Amino acid sequence: MKRTFPAALLIAACLLFAAVATAKEKKAERPLTADSKALFDDQAEAIRQQMQPGGHYEFVSVQERTEVEKGLETVSSVLGRHADAKDFSSADKAELLQAQENVNAILTRNDGRRLICERSRPTGSHLGQDKCVTLADKERQRQLSERETRRLQMKSPGPSGLPNAEALRRAGGG
Repeated sequence: MKRTFPAALLIAACLLFAAVATAKEKKAERPLTADSKALFDDQAEAIRQQMQPGGHYEFVSVQERTEVEKGLETVSSVLGRHADAKDFSSADKAELLQAQENVNAILTRNDGRRLICERSRPTGSHLGQDKCVTLADKERQRQLSERETRRLQMKSPGPSGLPNAEALRRAGGG
């Protein structure tokens, strides 16, 4: 009896761990899955709209937008050369998959809905706390903080005690 209880406990713990690991392996959403030219055109338009302010991918940098557009053009070109996916050569398949993967990597990394979790210990505590926010919330907070810092820098006197740029502008000296 004494030996079966620890073994049963160990098996239960392993099953619980496997269930948790499986639950965390949720299939990631893929923004671009180019199966046909008609479906691709709809997806490409939706991606372009979502890269606008307020969209899921609004925080894609200018350089990454260029890469996404280049990838979308590549996919469109490859799909335009073939009427059916069965007609693809291995080089066309590789080109299509590479372009799709590049676009999906950029969009997934910059998805405003993506949760970012950080673990920190509050001052005076030994216990860590998890704080999770979306990429969009974190980026908006960062932008707000930058604007406020610039505003305060323009308002306060410089390190030399001389008037700042705002005071000079008001005085007509700048």
